[in-house]
Amino acid sequence: MSEFRLGWGPLLAATVGTMCGIFTLTNYSQGFFVGPVTAEFGWTPPQFFLSYTILMCLGLLTGPVVGSLAQKNGLRTIGVIGLIGHSLGYFLLSFNNGSLTLWYASWALLSILGAGSLPVIWTGILNNWFRKHRGKAIGITMAGTGLGAFLLPPFVEFLISNYGWRTGYRGIGIAALLISLPIVLMLFREKESTANDSEDPQAATKTQDSIWGMTRKEAMGSYRFWVLGAVLFLTVIVVAGLLSNFPRIMTEKGLERSTIAQIAAVLGLTVIIGRVLVGALVDRFWAPGVAVCFFILPTIALLMLVNTEVTIGSAMLIAIMIGLAAGAELDLLAFLTSKYFGPAHYPKIFGGIIAFFMVGAGIAPPLFGAAAQAYQGYDTMLLISVGLLIVSMLLFLALGSYPDNEKASSSK
Repeated sequence: MSEFRLGWGPLLAATVGTMCGIFTLTNYSQGFFVGPVTAEFGWTPPQFFLSYTILMCLGLLTGPVVGSLAQKNGLRTIGVIGLIGHSLGYFLLSFNNGSLTLWYASWALLSILGAGSLPVIWTGILNNWFRKHRGKAIGITMAGTGLGAFLLPPFVEFLISNYGWRTGYRGIGIAALLISLPIVLMLFREKESTANDSEDPQAATKTQDSIWGMTRKEAMGSYRFWVLGAVLFLTVIVVAGLLSNFPRIMTEKGLERSTIAQIAAVLGLTVIIGRVLVGALVDRFWAPGVAVCFFILPTIALLMLVNTEVTIGSAMLIAIMIGLAAGAELDLLAFLTSKYFGPAHYPKIFGGIIAFFMVGAGIAPPLFGAAAQAYQGYDTMLLISVGLLIVSMLLFLALGSYPDNEKASSSK
């Protein structure tokens, strides 16, 4: 466990950065804002969630750009800028006066300002600090989203219920910055030289040789790049759609708002477990096979939502199954990118892969909302999601075995 002894600081900072980054705060809070905001301005839920589409679809530009900037200017610099920009963007949302145009423009600005807080930054720091235990390190880092998912629902619900949605957005922005910035400034640093940290020169040489990797152009010429992009696009449609619409889905099933907040917190706690569990498993077993096991769970949960009467107990079980899959998703994105394309050019390649993820995450919330409006409920979209998950599991299996370079690197 010498990797954890040497790399605990960057690992902690990466986890906190993930918890306070753009993915976590948007995914696990917007479901609580949609009701109050639309009630005040007279918008429809699809109109509200189109802002999220704008934010995420801009990831087609911001993801690759951030990856390139991080490769050139360093992960720490881009991460600090992203955290400050993200918090400022959330604060600016609270000043909307009812203009949809301003609302969408504010979310576009948030996407640009907060791009440096994307997971490509926080997971990128791990590749040189962790080799043998890379999956566990990624799992711990991405558990930051679970911490956010656990803490955000009651915090946001308290602020909105007592002080209004504007204070809710301001509270998120301020709290995220106060928590993350000091820790990232103190602990988030790249490993200067692998050789210097090795206990003997021969081992250092072996470690240096193990740093392999395709260029972004080479990766994009591989079928695995597009299969991985497709599977992430489909799974995030389901997961992001469920997370962003979770309060409304559960309200439709007859649960009270305060109860839903408690269940959402349990879901967030389960995300943490999913992150750590999948990280430990992919270090030992073939990651696509692990992915299939995890995504069977939300498939069962969706069928339960459609075909059974939802009680508080069954809602908790459904939240746990969805949370475990949500916990696996981003871990797998980072781990599979590193495994199939190598760590040498990880930020650039991950920046390209994450674009698929962000577009899927962007269209999912309004897609779920529009389907619910068109079909007088969420059941139709939930059944469609079952089909998407089945296709996704087949695509995971189509990734095949790890490249020979990765197998050789792992054996050193």
